[in-house]
Amino acid sequence: MRTYSTELLDLLDDGRVRYAGMIRFDLGEGSFGFIRQSSDYVYGGVTYKAMLDGLIEVSSLSRSSGTAASGFTLRLSESPDNGVTPDVLLNIENYDYLDRAVTIYDLHRHPDTGAVLGDPIPMERGYINRIIHNEDPESGFYMTVECESRALDYGRTNGRIRSQEDQHRRSSGDKYFEHASTTGRQKIKWGKA
Repeated sequence: MRTYSTELLDLLDDGRVRYAGMIRFDLGEGSFGFIRQSSDYVYGGVTYKAMLDGLIEVSSLSRSSGTAASGFTLRLSESPDNGVTPDVLLNIENYDYLDRAVTIYDLHRHPDTGAVLGDPIPMERGYINRIIHNEDPESGFYMTVECESRALDYGRTNGRIRSQEDQHRRSSGDKYFEHASTTGRQKIKWGKA
C-alpha cells in the first residue's frame, strides 16, 4: 500500500500540486529516462533527461478490470533545434526495443518552492509492441511507439515456446526452464500405460 505525506495530501486536496511527467525505457542496451521539466532528474539510478513540452506525447491511459488487455501509445516528433532529427528517430530501430518495458511516472512538486514531494508514482507500465515511422507534410517526421500491458498475454495465442530467457525477463533468477532446451521433445501417447 502506498502512503503519502500530509503535505502532499493537503496540496492535492487544494489542487495546487505541480506535476512533472516521467518516462523510463528499459531497452536491451540499458535504461533511458525523460522528464518534462527544464533540468535533468536522477531517480532509481537513471538520469531522466529534460525534455520540452510536446516532444513526447502520451495517449490517454485507460483502466480496465480483470485480465482485459490495455495499451497506450507514445508519439515522438522531430525537433531539429533540440537534436531530434528524422535520422535520430530512425536510429531507434538499431536498439533492442521489442517487448521491452516502458514505465510512465508522475513526479509531484511543491507549487511554490518546486521541491520534490516524494518518489515518482508509476501511472502505467507496458511493453513495446512495435514502432511506426510516419511523415506528415504539416508536422514533419514522427514516430509512434505502441505499448501493451502484460494482460495481453492472457488472451494471446501463438506458436512460441517458452524458454529460460523468456522466464528471466518475467522473473529474473527463476530457473524453471533451465534445462528445457536440453531435454528435447518426447511424444507421449495419452491413455496408454
